[in-house]
Amino acid sequence: MALNENQTRKQLIDGQIAKAGWNIFDRTQVRFEVPASGDDEDWTDGITDYSLYRENGEIISVVEAKKQSRSPHTARQQALIYAENIEQNQSFRPFVFLANGIEIWFWDTEDETPREVAGFFSREDLERMLFIKQNKTTLADTLIDANISGRLYQQEAIRRVSTTFDVDKKRRALLVMATGTGKTRTSMGLIDLFLKTNQARKVLFLADRDALVDQSLNDGFREHLPNEPNDRIFTHSIDKTKRL
Repeated sequence: MALNENQTRKQLIDGQIAKAGWNIFDRTQVRFEVPASGDDEDWTDGITDYSLYRENGEIISVVEAKKQSRSPHTARQQALIYAENIEQNQSFRPFVFLANGIEIWFWDTEDETPREVAGFFSREDLERMLFIKQNKTTLADTLIDANISGRLYQQEAIRRVSTTFDVDKKRRALLVMATGTGKTRTSMGLIDLFLKTNQARKVLFLADRDALVDQSLNDGFREHLPNEPNDRIFTHSIDKTKRL
């Protein structure tokens, strides 16, 4: 039997949500066509296409779905209204996904513009993001650990990255440092600052050679952040319980 465009889109999005670890058949995790008021008898505030739930029953994210022939962004204003209405009946405003079966965009409507992502986030991912949102403090107001990054130019580099995130509200920064200037120490100082301010809960450190990976793990994380659980990732072995 041939599927129409709406059925195809739903089939794709259902699969994408399931791939992120959600059980779409468990109504404590995923529900369809939920009134944005939070009251099953009140339909005046609109109906979300999908609602993703926390274990305590609060909606942590809504998913607004459009036809494959339409841009997900056409649901942006509609999704914002739904998120604002849901916020009135719980302790926070839920995150938003905009999707059409091909593209997926993530949106924290209070802090950033929508950004395209590779897939939906798991419940654990969203819980981590919610924790950061509710508990983060500014990078600039937190002292840099001079035992890790003691040179003035290292601290200046860290402060400039802090401004990029806190003030400019950007998601990327690039530091270019010469050999021998302490790139590892600067990186460890920056990671320490992000952890202290709850602006990060997990850190992925990449290097292009085995020797640099081992050096960063042993001379970086284990020396300067000894109390943080850390591990090297291998394709066959990924310990998701470690923070670094």
